[in-house]
Amino acid sequence: MAVLLLLVIVLVCGLVAVSPFALGTLSSRSGDWEELSWIGQTYGAASALLAVLALIGVAVSLFMQAHEAKAAREQGLRAVHTDLLQMAMDDPLYRGCWGPFFASGNVDGQREHMYVNLIISNWQMRYELRAISEEHLRATAHIVFSGEPGRRFWAEGRDLRLRAAGGRRERRFLHLLDEEYEHALREPARPPAPARPPRSPRRRPPWTLLALAAAGLAAAAPFLRRLRSRHD
Repeated sequence: MAVLLLLVIVLVCGLVAVSPFALGTLSSRSGDWEELSWIGQTYGAASALLAVLALIGVAVSLFMQAHEAKAAREQGLRAVHTDLLQMAMDDPLYRGCWGPFFASGNVDGQREHMYVNLIISNWQMRYELRAISEEHLRATAHIVFSGEPGRRFWAEGRDLRLRAAGGRRERRFLHLLDEEYEHALREPARPPAPARPPRSPRRRPPWTLLALAAAGLAAAAPFLRRLRSRHD
């Protein structure tokens, strides 16, 4: 849209620039300045159109700059939020500042809650910046909500998040997550994948050991002959 608007402005500027040279061809008497002035007044509409297009271009530019500034500000605020959560995850003293639950002895539950919060905050930032499609968001959210940690997190804070949603895009984001949460509830929770047992060391077959022993004897045979010849 911005490129098309720029092309239109350049075209109109070109037409206005060449218009004085075209006045002589439009008049039957090139020396009649009065008639040329009347013809020139017809270009007032072109100059007015050019002014309107220039004003629209300035408005679009200001809108895009404001959108980029807002995105940068939100990204900075989320970076601060991420740093605060990271400090709380690393230090129990800071973790207890987030409320009674985080001051309890359920350390694994606290770290789990904070980590899922970081995941969803990252989704929201990418969605608002249009760096992730709705299909991709739905697929990823369904995977997270298929497990118990994701379900516990969303069940605890879904009502508060839905009530506190601000802009239209944020409401759409939370609505998508809530839909995938409801879909995941209709399926049994997926248990964590069992850890693979460590591999036992591979035992070499007996014929391999026999071949190695034979090779060692063959390599030591010349040395044994020398020793025998010296003793003789």
